[in-house]
Amino acid sequence: MQNNTKFTVVIPSYLGAYRTAAKDRDTKILRAVGSVITQTCQDFEVIVVADGCDKTVEVMKEIKDERVKVFKIDKCKTWTGGPRNKGLDEAKGEWIVYLDIDDILGDNHLQNISNGLNGFDWVWFDDVRYAPRTGEWYENRCNINQIGFHGTSNIAHKSSLEYRWDHKGYAHDYYFIRNLKQNKNFEKIEGGEYYVCHLPPSTLGKGYDL
Repeated sequence: MQNNTKFTVVIPSYLGAYRTAAKDRDTKILRAVGSVITQTCQDFEVIVVADGCDKTVEVMKEIKDERVKVFKIDKCKTWTGGPRNKGLDEAKGEWIVYLDIDDILGDNHLQNISNGLNGFDWVWFDDVRYAPRTGEWYENRCNINQIGFHGTSNIAHKSSLEYRWDHKGYAHDYYFIRNLKQNKNFEKIEGGEYYVCHLPPSTLGKGYDL
């Protein structure tokens, strides 16, 4: 496959009900895609994968940017990698970045990643989270070696890498990144602007939904 753009932003989408889902996701997906469209780095495409979800296809008709492409697949089991694998299959970008429909990217996210690539095959970075007690955003120090302390909000990788999303369960982010770490040509970079706007309740806290 010939890469004709720098970044592919893969956004899996299911707008049906499930436990721990964020509210108003039919609105938030437009917010997520909009946060890509306004990036300072404009060398990208967006692939939205509708996970058996007709509503995603309908909502995305509001986006008129030709760089935003929507693909519908048969419904996959929750917390499996089918939607992201479809994004990898359709990607035309040299680099893959992931975004969940209930989160957003800061304006400089792609540019900051681009600045830090420097010949690596994949990179990782901290994300940005919200502190309900203070009402402030803060840089969240992630740990790519500990389950539950990192995810798709923390990585970008070359589309040419052959790793697939194959773990069937909630921790599929951890297992994908564990596979990525088999490739030693990686580095942590600064400047990640992935804003985690929905954090389900867990043993670590009550969570939030913005």
